[in-house]
Amino acid sequence: MKVFVLVLLAVLLFVEQAHTLVCFTCTKKKGTLGCLKISFCSVDDQYCVSQTVSSVLGHQAKTISKYCSPICPTSGITTGVTVVTSRCCKVHLCNIFSNSGGLQVNFLVLGLSVLFSLLYTLVRPGA
Repeated sequence: MKVFVLVLLAVLLFVEQAHTLVCFTCTKKKGTLGCLKISFCSVDDQYCVSQTVSSVLGHQAKTISKYCSPICPTSGITTGVTVVTSRCCKVHLCNIFSNSGGLQVNFLVLGLSVLFSLLYTLVRPGA
């Protein structure tokens, strides 16, 4: 079982660009931490999108959506009392950031932390 997990991790870390894009996905979450579901995009999708919808009235309510898209949606759209801000990228799992300057991650640090967490789980005493 341990060997299978290590092989699976190696495959995921070194997946070729020719395969479908992998993005974080969520719909109308209150924060970036609620948007950590990983999804494989369709063959036509070229972008990972992180979209923030903010209210300009009162308490400034904000929701975050992340998804795969064949196009990069227009950013900075104001419709009445809401502002829609979109940010696009073309690399696997690149839409972890939020548009409001929230969580921003160095991908090397993210990858190493996931790798070390999995290795610790596999080799810890009593496992």
